[in-house]
Amino acid sequence: MSDDAPSFVRGIFAGAIHDDLLFPFPAPLNERTPEEARTVRRLLRDLERMSTNGLIDSAKFDEEETVPEEVIQELARTGFLGLTIPQEYGGLGLSPAAYAHVFGALSSLDGSLGVLVAVHCGLGAKAIVLFGNEEQKQRYLPMLARGDTLAAYALTEPETGSDAQNIVSRAEPNEDGSWTLYGHKHWIGNAHRAGVIATFAQTPIERGGKMVNRPTAFIIRPDMPGFTVVGTVRKMGIRGSTQAELIYDGLRVPADHVLGTVGKGFGVAVRVLNAGRLTLAAGCTTGTKRILKQMVTFAEGRVQFGKPIAEYEITQRKLARTASDVYASDAMLGELTRLAEAPDGEYALEAACCKVFASEMLWRAADEMVQIAGGRGFVKPYPYERTLRDARINRIFEGTNEILRLFISLNGIQGPAAALKELGAALQRPLRNMGLISGFAASRIRSRLGATPTLDVELHERLHGHARHFEKHILEIKDAAERLIRAYRSQIVERQQELERLADMAIEMFATASVLARTQKLLQDRGEAGCANELALCDLFIVESGRRFRASRGALQSVQDEGRRAVARAVREAGGYGVESTILPDESPDTAGDVK
Repeated sequence: MSDDAPSFVRGIFAGAIHDDLLFPFPAPLNERTPEEARTVRRLLRDLERMSTNGLIDSAKFDEEETVPEEVIQELARTGFLGLTIPQEYGGLGLSPAAYAHVFGALSSLDGSLGVLVAVHCGLGAKAIVLFGNEEQKQRYLPMLARGDTLAAYALTEPETGSDAQNIVSRAEPNEDGSWTLYGHKHWIGNAHRAGVIATFAQTPIERGGKMVNRPTAFIIRPDMPGFTVVGTVRKMGIRGSTQAELIYDGLRVPADHVLGTVGKGFGVAVRVLNAGRLTLAAGCTTGTKRILKQMVTFAEGRVQFGKPIAEYEITQRKLARTASDVYASDAMLGELTRLAEAPDGEYALEAACCKVFASEMLWRAADEMVQIAGGRGFVKPYPYERTLRDARINRIFEGTNEILRLFISLNGIQGPAAALKELGAALQRPLRNMGLISGFAASRIRSRLGATPTLDVELHERLHGHARHFEKHILEIKDAAERLIRAYRSQIVERQQELERLADMAIEMFATASVLARTQKLLQDRGEAGCANELALCDLFIVESGRRFRASRGALQSVQDEGRRAVARAVREAGGYGVESTILPDESPDTAGDVK
């Protein structure tokens, strides 16, 4: 990625619409790269076969809390363990768009398999693809593509979570150039059976004449002395995947197993995790499509009070909201894969927006499916309760949605706040300390250069009304950001309720712009008469998105914020609710022995 590359989401905080980044909407894979599209279709057929013949058995994976070895070997044989590994090293070398599509199908079929492949292909192997030297790639990538072993990615620690900048694990240099690692990692996917692990530790380096600690990435293996798997954890969902706890106690790592540059491990972590949000959003989008199909099937077949529940408006509202959200998420995903494939593409904020939107959409859909199914939604052997449990992790994976919202807004206001020196310094502190969620330098600020506050693209007349409202909202988010900056100055970094609202406004605008771009292309390709369903989805989403935008805007600088802070203080002081029960107050020490 180029430091000078513009960002659509960052631009809108300054009232700048970089429409050239989203318009025209990208062509589908089969038109751009037919050969790769054929590979994707073959992989999807293999998935369907594995599901039909019972090899992929989600209920069994969930009950036994493991993915059997024969399933992993079949995934390897059919190419699923080499999705991101270049062809010269034995993999398929799929583009971001192709990988997202395949991963979406896999993870929507079974969440545990999605985690296994995401960790192997999208994290562990991807780190070597992006940052390994030729010798490291030749040594490890072919065996990972063949499935001789799995890859893992060991970053998260008990003390610091996924904050790569402040990890506690340390690596001490030895005279022969090797390193000795000490540390504790937990919740590491695949780690109990992985043979190749990308990991991180603080290393001493010289900066400005002083020795300081900076993260470095390493390739480690379980056969290296000092490596221990402490155990695995049991989970609410994605139970077939396995997360392990690791200890490095004098782990000896050869000099040639440094991944990238000593002291530059933070950049490795950021780059790898950024791509991970794209694929997570793809899994959530495809997963919601699968749930929507289940909703329709169940609602059409379930008869209550003399007719299918699909005929009741309350059920129809659930179906319509889910369908219009999927339409938007799919459009965002299409734009995101195009940005990821650009040589100098900057898509960190867009990936964060898409991940937040898609993961919350999937959770709503899974919850609504349980509600539509009633009692059947709550019990086995029906799959709906498992789908709900599996969906929950996505709002935590790849950066919690709370942290990602702060990341979006804090990065977004850097441009409008550039004139305030004290705010610039204040912004850098939380951004620097957000670990994997930051690292996208303030020097990347691009505001109005090459952009205007209007959509300067040709749009079908059917979309003109939506475009006008979109342009109005862009000016409103710019005005809101500037108003908050003036009101709070450097204290804005503490006003997380306000930052959350700004982020939600930006997410809605990125989604709306993506929907406009996709619908415009469909109108060009098919004409208005051929897009009736898509136009209905477009209309519903953009109107509802606008209402959510205005709700967030209206809540800015709310007097209720201080009320929330006051209630939170009281709850903290009481250690809980702190108010007597309306039915039977707790006994006090003075009256506990009294009999009336």
